[in-house]
Amino acid sequence: MNGNINKRIAALFSFCLLFMVVHGQVAIHGSVSTEGKALGGVRIDLRRDSDNKMLAYTFSDGQGKYHVQTAQSGPFTLLFKALSFKPVSLSITPTQADTLIDVQLSAGGVEQLQEVIVHSKGPYRRGRDTIELAVKSFLQGDERTVEDLLRKIPGIQVGTDGSIKIGNKEVEKVMVEGDDFFEKGYRLLTQSMSVRPLEKIQILQRYSNNKQLKGIENSDKIALNLQLKEESRAQWLGSVDAQVVPIGPKYYQGNANLMNFGKKNKYYLLGAANNNGVDAVSSINHLIQSGSPDEPGQIGVGITTPTLIDNTPNLPGFDYKRTNFNNDKLLSLNTILNPTPQLKIKWLGFANLTKKSFYRNTVQNYHLEDIQFTNTEDYQFTRNIDNYFTKLELQLEPNKRTLLSYSGTLGSLRKNDLGALLFNGVQSEELTKSKGYLTNHSLSYSYKFSERDVLVSSLRWIKQQSPLDYSINQYYYEDLFGGKDIHAVKQHIENNLQYLGATTHYVSRKKNGDFFELAFNMAYQQQQLNTELKLLSNPDELGGTAVSPSGFSNAMDLNVFQTNLISKYTFKRNKWELTPRLQAGLVQNRLTDFGKPKHKNNLLLSPGLSGKWVIHPKGRLETDLYFQQQNTSLAELIPHYYTTGVRNFIRGTDNLATLSSSGGTLMYTYGSMTDRFFANLSAGHQILFDYVGTESSLDPNFSLVQQVLLKNKKSSNYKADLNYYLKVVGGNFRLDLGANTADYETLVVGVGNRQIHTETYDYGLSFRSAWKSRLNIYTGYALQSVTYRSDSKTTLNNSRGFLNVFLNMGKNIQCNLKNESYRFGSFLGQDSKTYYFSDFSLSYELRQHRTRFTMTAKNIFNTRFFRNAELTDLYNTSTEYKLLPGYISFGVDYSF
Repeated sequence: MNGNINKRIAALFSFCLLFMVVHGQVAIHGSVSTEGKALGGVRIDLRRDSDNKMLAYTFSDGQGKYHVQTAQSGPFTLLFKALSFKPVSLSITPTQADTLIDVQLSAGGVEQLQEVIVHSKGPYRRGRDTIELAVKSFLQGDERTVEDLLRKIPGIQVGTDGSIKIGNKEVEKVMVEGDDFFEKGYRLLTQSMSVRPLEKIQILQRYSNNKQLKGIENSDKIALNLQLKEESRAQWLGSVDAQVVPIGPKYYQGNANLMNFGKKNKYYLLGAANNNGVDAVSSINHLIQSGSPDEPGQIGVGITTPTLIDNTPNLPGFDYKRTNFNNDKLLSLNTILNPTPQLKIKWLGFANLTKKSFYRNTVQNYHLEDIQFTNTEDYQFTRNIDNYFTKLELQLEPNKRTLLSYSGTLGSLRKNDLGALLFNGVQSEELTKSKGYLTNHSLSYSYKFSERDVLVSSLRWIKQQSPLDYSINQYYYEDLFGGKDIHAVKQHIENNLQYLGATTHYVSRKKNGDFFELAFNMAYQQQQLNTELKLLSNPDELGGTAVSPSGFSNAMDLNVFQTNLISKYTFKRNKWELTPRLQAGLVQNRLTDFGKPKHKNNLLLSPGLSGKWVIHPKGRLETDLYFQQQNTSLAELIPHYYTTGVRNFIRGTDNLATLSSSGGTLMYTYGSMTDRFFANLSAGHQILFDYVGTESSLDPNFSLVQQVLLKNKKSSNYKADLNYYLKVVGGNFRLDLGANTADYETLVVGVGNRQIHTETYDYGLSFRSAWKSRLNIYTGYALQSVTYRSDSKTTLNNSRGFLNVFLNMGKNIQCNLKNESYRFGSFLGQDSKTYYFSDFSLSYELRQHRTRFTMTAKNIFNTRFFRNAELTDLYNTSTEYKLLPGYISFGVDYSF
């Protein structure tokens, strides 16, 4: 007790002395360095020891100098933090007005802001902006890739397409040792990289892609960082695996990875080939169209030519690999070089040759008053893709305040589709050819005026060409065009885009935490779309007789010049923040149709208001209200008809209209993934005051769709996911609930206006065990109910159940059994049916040789077909798909 009294007396004496000397101000300054070199961009936090309250913070400048001061009394904690360096924490009690403290930082991974250890022996380390996961805490033995591991972690959702979400946000990127290769194309990494060299996974919240904006911008982005084991750093490592089917259908899969993640240079080489349904190249599209449109300094993100014909099957909620008859090949070479501390070079290169096939049998039933007919399609589709893509990124940091970045992509995208179609008993063949070209270049300059103020300016140029040739060697349209001697139909499309945009974005973080953004951007976009439909009397003679029916050709140019002023200000207080925002844009439109121009100049206003409120330490409430105005897009403007395949023709509004909408969202978050219980609840409502709807003219052999402007479409959505770790059963329960409703109008020739009301309800419950035993399970059940109501009410109920069992049979032997069931609703006179699928794998691991042998049995019940159902506001569809047969493969996986 005497010791405590003495400490209090000493503290009081020090305080009095300090007060007299500095007249109420304490100033601390010094320099930060590493290995004798000045280190800029280091965050320095000054906190009061008694309650850990933040008193002041700053960043070291380009010479490593820093200066921080406060009117509060000590003792203090001075915390130094920087990306890729270990944080340093010092307890100080300054006794003079001007205190000099020099610090040296040592390398040690990704920054963890305001780190607080939740449980020193648990799987999580929790910080304000970082959650660190110990990989070994989630390994069960059957994980081969990073994606396999991520699926085991509560709170991380991995979609069937490989997308990764935490809560309701998709991650921006997946880095390795603080460096990013693929941005939103991270699936190339997570689906291929072995889990063996991993030690930790870090979830980085409030992430900034631009290092100059770190700690300044208002970011809600999330990124993952993979940390390697010490023995795996700066070493060549990789894996090779192969699977073959020795008896029966000749299916195979092979992957090879070679990587080296050093401090200065990083290399990642990937090769993959398979014909067993695995999509090896799905994430290349995410890489080609990458970027975050809401990030300061970004412009032109998502600008691309419209897709007019797409035969890709839509299989929501079903494992696409089971119906993907493919032959995929991929080669990817990627490197990140740091020749000097100021210069970073990243180069990516991809080549992929892919063949995909699918088989479907469809029945479409139309029941709209006097419009009553049924169409049948038996379709065999084959797609050949040859894609070549390269990307170069340069980052030059001449000093700690300045960052110059360049990103350039070049891609050659070729696609040939061949479809054998039996339509209402009549045989035909469809052919679609496309050979596209894309180049996209961006130059960005960032300058940090101070530790609170940054200016980011960017320039982007895009050029894209997406020509397409479509043909069908059968004539179904005699009732539409007339003529009896027509034998084939062709359509040629020229689809070109050029874009040039520039933006300047000023970002400021005030001392009291308030945040201000001001941006000005200008963009010019030129789109050219030419389509011509030809009716051929002799398909074998390219120069023979061809008729172009009136109203089924387009020669349009759309030129748009837009200037925008964007402003937002965040009022931030202790437990809440409020952000009003406004975007005002002046748009000049020029639409030319066969040389006849139309002009429209208009002002677009899009105000909004968002807010956040920390209700209690674990509860957060977020809301957003908005009003938005935008002009119709090129696909909504196309003046005349063009075909989208077989029997469908569509045209746009030919109206340079302004579309207005408003809406709001409300989201409540309780806890986080490190808590035993965490939940996300959200609700949203939207009103489209003006929207582009359809007026359809329906015939068994063709469908004419005219896009029209309609009023007041309303939609609402509700979603909840609740996660609870129940200790008594040693596992995590997850409950998913969702509802979507919509009210809108559609038009049908001969029927008139139809008021449509739709409802979709989703229910799901799952359980994942975390038993410290040889046995673990993952099981769940999901139900979806879809209802369309107009003149009558139609409801479709679909369900899916699954049970995955993992058994560790010994030190080196594991087996995995995956079971799925699908049940689709009944209509069109067909009873609902349940389909069962089961896959089994057995592996034996020679750990000392880093080798794993596997035996895999796919589709054990040899289910060859499945039929699903779909509702729309015009028709009901029942579609049967052909599935890959059952087979047994043997494989080997070697890591080094």
